[in-house]
Amino acid sequence: MASPPRDLLGDLATVAFVEANVLLKTLDAEARRDLLAVGEVQDYEPGELIAADSGDERIYLIREGRAGVLLERDGKAVEVAVLERGAFFGEGRVLGEPVAGALVARTEATVLAFPAPVLAALAERFPRVKKLLEAIRAARQKDAAHKLGEAG
Repeated sequence: MASPPRDLLGDLATVAFVEANVLLKTLDAEARRDLLAVGEVQDYEPGELIAADSGDERIYLIREGRAGVLLERDGKAVEVAVLERGAFFGEGRVLGEPVAGALVARTEATVLAFPAPVLAALAERFPRVKKLLEAIRAARQKDAAHKLGEAG
């Protein structure tokens, strides 16, 4: 069963992880602190649902473990990506283009969650963040289209 959400700021290893993340290190120190102040960390067991796009307003960052991204195709869930340490899920929410999908732990996983509207505001202030999220989204869309085509 998933652990209760915990604040990020009290966990030095998590703070260091966020500060080293390729996307988030483009923020200035104040913006990273603001993001950390509203973020949460949670642990999941294999097979547990981490996130689903039914009204979820968060973006997720994998700190440890692996998680599968599932999209529906012809009434079946198709895994279109496996995310590992440092990968984001929910970038479409930040960019205003959410995709219906789910994130499920494949192994024991530790996941950070941030409010998408906060990260969206930061992406407007820091254009490199927005460009990186757009690149992630484009690559994921291409991979998903390929895998969904194979599943059909």
